[in-house]
Amino acid sequence: MSTRIEQYRSAVLTTANQLTILRIIFVPVFIILLAYHEIGWALGTFVAAGITDVLDGIIARRFGQKTSIGAMLDPLADKLLMTSSILILSLPQMEFHNLIPRWLMIVIIFRDMFILLVSLLVVLMVGWRVFTPSPYGKASTVMQVFTVLAVLYTNWRHLEVPELNILFYMTGLMTAFSGLHYLVRGLRQWHFQ
Repeated sequence: MSTRIEQYRSAVLTTANQLTILRIIFVPVFIILLAYHEIGWALGTFVAAGITDVLDGIIARRFGQKTSIGAMLDPLADKLLMTSSILILSLPQMEFHNLIPRWLMIVIIFRDMFILLVSLLVVLMVGWRVFTPSPYGKASTVMQVFTVLAVLYTNWRHLEVPELNILFYMTGLMTAFSGLHYLVRGLRQWHFQ
């Protein structure tokens, strides 16, 4: 019995999954640092979380450490970090020099909820499907990460950068477009099954 538990534990607690769990632990640390206006440390934590994201993917593929729990935890860790970043950095009460516009925060969160709802409907109507990320979804995520990094950096350095508005619009457009693309893909899976 204990041998089976050990085998299960080693299958679940792979190096890749440990890095994903570390990324989840970074989320409350990041939130606390932002709440206390320790923006430099928050920026460092966000970057460290991004490094663990890259590393866990490389390790999982290279060393055959892909697990079902990892496939579930990895996107959860990403969404927790991104959603908390976008939400906190859009709150006027935080009194940061540069804020993510509220409209962009709504677009990003609505898109994620929309994709979740469409995916759930497809699964309920047609059965289990694997939804692979689209190139537009990946581009949207990259733009969102870059936006958070830019806002964190400019706040840390106390810079007023009006050009951030261009980045906000680009991120908003890519986010909305990727949401529509996921909808079309979801409807195709629903229709052709």
